Amino acid sequence: MKIRFNKIIASLAIACQLSTVQFASANSQSPHNLPNLGTVAASSLTIEKEKLIGNVIRKQLRATSPVISDPLLDEYINTLGKKLVSKANDVRYPFDFYLIRNPQINAFATFGGVVAIHTQTLLEAETESELVSVLSHEIAHVTQRHIARSIEEQQRNAPLTIASLLGAILIAMADPSAGAAAITTAQASSQQMTLNYTRQNEKEADRIGLRTLIDAGYDPRGARDFFVRLAEQTRYSSKLPAMLYSHPLPDTRVSDIRARIDGLAPVFLPVSSDFQLAKIRTAVFYTQRPEYHIEFFENRLKNVSPQHKPFFQYGLALALMKNEEYLAANKIIDELLDRDSSNLFYLDLKTDIVIGLKQFKVIYELLEQKLKLMPNNQVLVLNYANALVQGDQANKAVDILKDFIILHPQHYLAWQIMADAYKQLGNRSQYHQAQAELYALVLAYPKAIDELHTAFNHIDRQSEIDKKRISARIKQLRNEQENLKRL
Repeated sequence: MKIRFNKIIASLAIACQLSTVQFASANSQSPHNLPNLGTVAASSLTIEKEKLIGNVIRKQLRATSPVISDPLLDEYINTLGKKLVSKANDVRYPFDFYLIRNPQINAFATFGGVVAIHTQTLLEAETESELVSVLSHEIAHVTQRHIARSIEEQQRNAPLTIASLLGAILIAMADPSAGAAAITTAQASSQQMTLNYTRQNEKEADRIGLRTLIDAGYDPRGARDFFVRLAEQTRYSSKLPAMLYSHPLPDTRVSDIRARIDGLAPVFLPVSSDFQLAKIRTAVFYTQRPEYHIEFFENRLKNVSPQHKPFFQYGLALALMKNEEYLAANKIIDELLDRDSSNLFYLDLKTDIVIGLKQFKVIYELLEQKLKLMPNNQVLVLNYANALVQGDQANKAVDILKDFIILHPQHYLAWQIMADAYKQLGNRSQYHQAQAELYALVLAYPKAIDELHTAFNHIDRQSEIDKKRISARIKQLRNEQENLKRL
């Protein structure tokens, strides 16, 4: 399902707000003993405060980063991530995983269980175990509270303000080159201490992440293979000094990872269909032109094994759909659905194709049948709601989305479809309320409150309950705005 993602610019004051947090000291850790997470930075940055900061960062990511709002990819990456979290130690809060559209290979983790991975990292991985090795590494950063420990170490060694240091660290996590520039504006000696400590964190995350990967049933060779390939890619290119990267350079860690892998029994896993389909979807929708992909997949299908043929057929159907060649795409996707009728990747593409053909009855019947088997699946629910709106059945879409939003109150895409449905119905009060929730989800509280005032003005004079509900929501958003300032 492809729906626009409106980027709303929200407040960027998080780094300065975080500067009020005071950090305590932490003891250096033996490589064989995990830190006592109940005491690391506990006197200053509590677990509860980390959760609050994590929730703010979730909203900030939506506002300031090209987060991909794609239910299929979102479900895939979160299913993988949460499988790993279930095997990790010292998990103190729920995790959320995000895919960010970015051509650089990178990933980062931050407060409160927020983990983001760049699209190029997914495309670079050759197996699911390789992708999982990156996710498990980032999960370890969160469970070991490395950001708090890094800033704490910096405060102990230099008199620089926490705001400037945290700003540089957060920038570096998302964009190493930009982070390097930010870091070099501060005192060199102090920053060297911070990044040296970060290298220790990276080694610890490698070790703990590898154990999580193994416990989750993945091949430990994935971690080795991924970093070896990255090291080979950078061997003959100019690069910044290792101290200016958000992660130490791959070739500085390869030998250590190899030593850890040596002697471990390999795990032989079947090819992950979801991994291959997620890679193809990312490549077609978020890189290159559709004409290139049509030619590419047509050529690959001329000489392909039966095992890999469905993947290239899916890629060709995606590319054809993106190029609005709906009839050709529909023929391919029907063949794929005949073989695997419950595949969410195929059902999602079928929805887009049918909407393009304006054959709404076909997709309504198909998705209604599948929703009986998987009633709360976000891919099916959002595809169905979107198809209903596109087919001028907004009332039914609203009913479905109301139930979904009760379970997922911070689902941006659900609120976006809800706003479209109310707009189609001409319900101005509900439309502005849905718009308010979209603004609140990206920290744009003043705009959210303005939308609620507008919604209030469109309520029927007799609807006292609705008026009280909107007034209460305005008060709640104002409290959230004040709490944000006090972080």
